[in-house]
Amino acid sequence: MQKLKSIFKLRYLIAIIAVILIIVIIRSCNKKSDVVYTYDKVTRGEVKKTISVTGELGILDAVTVLSKAGGVVENIYVGFNQHVSKGSLLVKLDPSAIEQRLLKLEVAMESAKLEIKSAERSLEDKKNLYKDNLISKRAMEQAELEYNSVLNRFKQTKLDYEQALIDRNNTRVYSPIDGMVINIFVGVGSPVGVSTPLVLLAPNLKRMFLTINIDESDIGIVRKGQEVLFTVSAFPERKFKGVIEEVRMNPIKSGGLVTYQSIVVCDNDELLLKPGMTATATVVIDQKADVLRVSNQAFIISPEDPGNIPEGKKILWVKAGITAGKLYKRREVKVGLVGDMYTEIIDGLKENEEVLVKIHEKK
Repeated sequence: MQKLKSIFKLRYLIAIIAVILIIVIIRSCNKKSDVVYTYDKVTRGEVKKTISVTGELGILDAVTVLSKAGGVVENIYVGFNQHVSKGSLLVKLDPSAIEQRLLKLEVAMESAKLEIKSAERSLEDKKNLYKDNLISKRAMEQAELEYNSVLNRFKQTKLDYEQALIDRNNTRVYSPIDGMVINIFVGVGSPVGVSTPLVLLAPNLKRMFLTINIDESDIGIVRKGQEVLFTVSAFPERKFKGVIEEVRMNPIKSGGLVTYQSIVVCDNDELLLKPGMTATATVVIDQKADVLRVSNQAFIISPEDPGNIPEGKKILWVKAGITAGKLYKRREVKVGLVGDMYTEIIDGLKENEEVLVKIHEKK
C-alpha cells in the first residue's frame, strides 16, 4: 500500500513538472511570436538626392528706364502691361525750364561773340602800336589776355548751350527695347532728377529667373547646371522646372542664419509665372536611373547590438529563412549614391533579395 502511494506521488510530481515545462515553452514561443520582422525587396530604379529651399521669381534681363534730365513729369504715354516697341515714347518732362535756360544761353552767346570781335580789334590795334613802339610790350600782352578771356567765356557758354540742347532732347524718354511695361515709378506732376527710375520694362516674360536661398550647410553641394523643380501657391499641383545658372558666394546673414543666393533660369512659355511670386523649390543635387537600390530605412535597423558592427562598414540584414534560430543573416554591402528615400547598392545584394527594414511588436 505504501509502495502504491509513493508511485502515485512520483507520477503527480512528474505531471506538475511537465505542465510547468509546457507553460515555459508556450510563453517562450509567444514571446518570439510577438516580434514582427518586416522586409523590403531590393529593386532597380531611380535614386535621387535633393534639398528643399524657398525663393522668389523675378524678371530676366529687366530694364529700368532712368531719367537723363531733371524736371517735372508732363505726360506718361504708356500703361501697365502694355507692349511697347523700341523707340516708343514713354514719358515726357516739362521742358519749359530748359527752354528758358536755352534762351538765356543764346543771348549770352551773342554777347560773347560781340565781345570777341571787340577784343580782337583791340588786340590788332595794340599789336600795331607795339610794332611802332608806341605802347609797351606789357600793354600788348594785356590785350592778348583780355581776348583769350573773352574767347574762353564764349567756349564755355557754347558748351552750356549744347548741354541744354541735350537736356531738352532728354525730356522726351523713349523705350530702349521691345518689351512689356511692368512698372511705372512716377506720375504726372512728379519731380524727377537725373537717374530717377521712370519705367520698368521686361523684354520677355517667357523666361524668368528664380532666386533661391541655400543654407550654408548645403552650399558645398550646389553647383551650376543642377535641375530645380518648384511650385507656386497659385498653381500648387503644377511642377515648374529650371536650371541653376549662377551660385553666388556672397553670404546673407539674417536671424543668426547664413544663406547663399543661387539664380535659377526657368521657362514660362504659358505665362503662368508672375514676378514676385514665392516658390517652394527642390534642388536635384544628384540622381541615378536604373540602379540597384534599397530603402534608406534598412541602414538604421539592426536586430543585434550595433556595437558589433565594425566602424565604416555598411551592414544589412537579409531574409534567409530560419538559420540558427534567426530569420535573417548579416550581409556587408558597398553603397553608391545615398538619396532621399533610397540608397544605391554597388555590391553585396541581388535584385529581389529581401532586407530587413522594420522591427516591431504585435499589439
